[in-house]
Amino acid sequence: MVSRPLTLLAVVALVACSSSDEPADSQNTAARPDPTATVVTGTDDPTDPGPQPRETIEELSAHRLLTRASLDLRGVRPSADELARLEADPAAYETLVDEFLADPRFADRVMDLFAEITLTRTEQYFLNLAAYGVEDVPQPDLLDAIGGEALQVIGEVAREDLPITDLVTADWTMANEVTARLWPLDYPEGETGWKRAHYTDGRPAAGVLSGTGIWWRYQSTDSNANRKRANQASRILLCNDYLVRPIDFDRNVNLLDEEAINDALKTNPGCVNCHVSLDPFAAYFFGFTSFNPDSTDAGRYHPSRERMGEDVLGVTPGFYGDPGSSLADLGWQIARDNRFPECMTEHVTELLLRRDAELLDFARLTEHRNALIEGELAFRPLFRSVVMSPEYRAATDAGLPGTQVPLKMVTPGLLASQMEDLTGFRWTGQGWDLVQSDQFGFLTLAGGADGAFVTKHSRGPNVTLLLVQERLAEASAAYVVTEDLSSDSPRLFDRLSPDTHVDDDPAGAAAQLQGLHRRIFGTTIAADGPEVEANLALWHDLFAIEGEPAAAWAGVLTALLRDPDLLLY
Repeated sequence: MVSRPLTLLAVVALVACSSSDEPADSQNTAARPDPTATVVTGTDDPTDPGPQPRETIEELSAHRLLTRASLDLRGVRPSADELARLEADPAAYETLVDEFLADPRFADRVMDLFAEITLTRTEQYFLNLAAYGVEDVPQPDLLDAIGGEALQVIGEVAREDLPITDLVTADWTMANEVTARLWPLDYPEGETGWKRAHYTDGRPAAGVLSGTGIWWRYQSTDSNANRKRANQASRILLCNDYLVRPIDFDRNVNLLDEEAINDALKTNPGCVNCHVSLDPFAAYFFGFTSFNPDSTDAGRYHPSRERMGEDVLGVTPGFYGDPGSSLADLGWQIARDNRFPECMTEHVTELLLRRDAELLDFARLTEHRNALIEGELAFRPLFRSVVMSPEYRAATDAGLPGTQVPLKMVTPGLLASQMEDLTGFRWTGQGWDLVQSDQFGFLTLAGGADGAFVTKHSRGPNVTLLLVQERLAEASAAYVVTEDLSSDSPRLFDRLSPDTHVDDDPAGAAAQLQGLHRRIFGTTIAADGPEVEANLALWHDLFAIEGEPAAAWAGVLTALLRDPDLLLY
């Protein structure tokens, strides 16, 4: 029987269920992990209250909590009305979360979050795209279409409350007018935008597993024999990455001898440990084998090549001892595996908490997994469970009471989306989204993952991120001031026109600054408070340099948009 690697949930469950020869009432329970326990570091301070249960830790303030949930679920900061509802009734948080989950932008946020898992948003594709006759398609649109296919399937599952099993069993994919030119799809002629479509080249129905885009991202060499593709499917869908397994490798194997390597894969215990399950997994993907990367061969699925794995790998397709014959079989095998919902639970929990799951999270992960299952395997109940949890709402560390938890740092995409919502400005150049692009923009400088060389978003600020924020704040402020000067429905300057000198309307200027703080930070400040005083002083200093009220207001707004609250939430 082939052993299966375990997710964090499965590991802890195995420990908790381990047997003992001692009677139940005499077992040493101290040796068993308590999912709700905290680490005691030891202290001689008699005033130290000791570890807090996670259920009783201090929560974030109302406006910070709502801001966190709104950014995570919609990509924008909460409105003044939403903040007022929560301040009037703290119990309204639950209702507001439900409204955020029902927002059309929720699916976009799911895609943005899972982009860090699939890593298909990349600008590194080693294919001759000119062979596909798409030279007239702008490169940003081309890369977005290829890398977006798998994420759009995830987004559609989230948008329509479909079960996550559709990710690996659906007979459809998501396509737009660009992918319709690249791949054999029944995309409606003359249409634009992402829509459901079907491949027409005879490939099996297996959701994202049968899409072309993800396997253009994860290509295979002849010697790799689709093992990379199998490992990526395992990592993304089962949280089992073969590359991080510890191995005891026999150094006597001659790595320059192909025959010796192939023999070791079948007989050397250090190799067999992984390859006994990885190779049958990889045997499912040979329909994507391409012989000519300079032609459109890589854009099609080849049913006639499905059995090549038996010759190349010497094994038939299988999933941890369960045999199969096509990708459709693999999809259903994954859908039935209990590690699949456990993995999706771990992904969502870690993405929303912006930290790795720990043993102390076992009880909560179980709650979230149950919410997913009881919610008919839809994403929304899982996300709701996480954002309602004490860990998500926490303002202090669960193990050391009184220690402030570092606030979560926004991803580049989240920084850009909240700036756009506040000001209407999106930082683009020659068709590229400069905050989301690396070759032509500032993605990794802003702490982002490029999907190829950097695979995790940064969890803490650095100098280059602050420079990106500074430039983005300057451009956003200048844009919204210019737009609000001529708008009948100003976005930010709704209480005082930006071309007004503050001394001509002191009350209006104070009210405008109160409105800016409320809209940007979610806080209420006094008209005669220190924040207004400091902002007015800055306005006067800038006016003395610029000589234009609008330029001074743009400078004040720039300072507000450069605040750490726009980065940490």
